[in-house]
Amino acid sequence: MRSLGIDLGGTHLRAAVFDADHVKLAEHRELVGEPRDPERIAARVAELATQLGADAVGIGIAAMLRDARGTVASSPHLRWRDVPFGQLLAKRLRPKCKVGVYNDVNAIVFGEGVAGAAVGCRDVLGVYVGTGIGGGLIVNGALVEGGSNCAGEIGHTKVVWDDTAMPCACGQRGCVEAYVGGSYVQGRIREELRKGGKGAKSRALELAGSPEAANPGHVDQAAAEGDEWALGLWTELAPLLAVTLGNAVAVLNPERLVLGGGMLGRCPTFYDLVLTTMAVATNGPSFDALTIVQAALGDDAGIVGAASLAARDVSIISM
Repeated sequence: MRSLGIDLGGTHLRAAVFDADHVKLAEHRELVGEPRDPERIAARVAELATQLGADAVGIGIAAMLRDARGTVASSPHLRWRDVPFGQLLAKRLRPKCKVGVYNDVNAIVFGEGVAGAAVGCRDVLGVYVGTGIGGGLIVNGALVEGGSNCAGEIGHTKVVWDDTAMPCACGQRGCVEAYVGGSYVQGRIREELRKGGKGAKSRALELAGSPEAANPGHVDQAAAEGDEWALGLWTELAPLLAVTLGNAVAVLNPERLVLGGGMLGRCPTFYDLVLTTMAVATNGPSFDALTIVQAALGDDAGIVGAASLAARDVSIISM
């Protein structure tokens, strides 16, 4: 069995072929580019699968999926809404090649489960805080996809629900992603540094050089140095993520929590604040049984996971 895993993001299409032991046999990378018409993307993926001699193709997409047929409900980065991408691809590859379409973070978490930071664990929650916030769940060794293939969308759980709730790219308001997702945080940082006040005197602005160049890493370093404005922002945002994680752990009781993404991986002060608050926000028995680790596979996690899911016939699309 040669399984092709693909990570289809807003900028790059990354792919690799693996054998049954997750050994990489060949890899490929290209820009998504323009146009982003689903038919053309499906044709490119099908051609790549044929060239690499794949028996199964698993695709992780930065999108909210609607069903097990690979219908993309919303993908802001690809600018797709209600696109039957799985069916478009299956028409080109079935029956010679099995096809599965997965949320990108589900694929990433499964990759960490079979070959990364959660190997040997049966019950795993993975949460990635990058540009947005995504999650994935493994229960008893199997990926949980949910009734409409939307399980794990932890970034769209609500942390604010009054009239001040911030709008989210999903179309709703008050999601934790709208407060702690990297793109939202960076936007807020730059806005507050431009406005003046405490931000105008912040060490973060000195580190960045200008509001337009500022990013969460500058704020994190400033917070580590005791900067008042930076610490204020981090102590406001960290509990929102910590309570979200704590509630998820209380409901799901995983043995391992895998954390990844740039907001956590490149902001150690913020990461430590989240973990400290989470210890208070999580019920004792669940927290005591939990190990928290950082993701291990980097960019390969999604393609390993997608390939492995397709090889295992998880949500394989039929014609």
